[in-house]
Amino acid sequence: SRMPEGTEEEQLAKRAARKELGASLRRTLLKLGPTFIKIGQLLSTRIDILPREYIEELAQLQDNCPKFPTSIAKQIILEELGRPVEEIFDTFDEIPLAAASLGQVHRATKNGNQLAVKIQRRGLRELFKADLSNLKLLATLLDKFDPKYDGADRNWGNIFQETERLLYQEIDYTLEAQNARRFDENFKTQNPELYTRIKVPGTYPNMTTEKVLVMEYVPGVKITDTEMIEAMGVDTTMISKVSAESY
Repeated sequence: SRMPEGTEEEQLAKRAARKELGASLRRTLLKLGPTFIKIGQLLSTRIDILPREYIEELAQLQDNCPKFPTSIAKQIILEELGRPVEEIFDTFDEIPLAAASLGQVHRATKNGNQLAVKIQRRGLRELFKADLSNLKLLATLLDKFDPKYDGADRNWGNIFQETERLLYQEIDYTLEAQNARRFDENFKTQNPELYTRIKVPGTYPNMTTEKVLVMEYVPGVKITDTEMIEAMGVDTTMISKVSAESY
């Protein structure tokens, strides 16, 4: 017989179903490629749009993206900077440090400096153009047919426009470098005391293009990894305070 509406058992069953649907969505986005992985990452921050079970699954896209061959990364560097990696860097790690939806990072050194080299995946602008034309149509349909039974106030057209704007900004690494320098300068001049408690990786404009970003390598721990932070003996209250003040 059907469980009464609102019982604990029914709520647990609904959460389990949402979690399975969220996992299925995550796997599908991974198969569809960079555009959809990035959109999944953006949606993973929107608790106002999606249920928590979906958010938890999509958040995994921030760490589990497929890598592309290092030979391709080196070729992109050659095309963008005009010289092979052997002439630009003293050392260049063959194994990527990390991979994201739009690119991957390799460690390198130059003149004793530890560097992080971010290389963009090939063909993203063309891929975005094709994928986003389909997603625009989907957003139009969702605005017409989304029943919004959960009470959320979603405007899929606006969500699409904001996503499109952010996607195209993120594939211009010169903007990322400019923003890092701006962030650093703003804190240095406007809040010197807080500036001593944050770290902004330096960038190398002479080795940065739209598709390659070279910056200072700064090891760290994700702010969500509370166990590691506590094991390091770092004051989590202080981190929360500094983070809030920084934002």
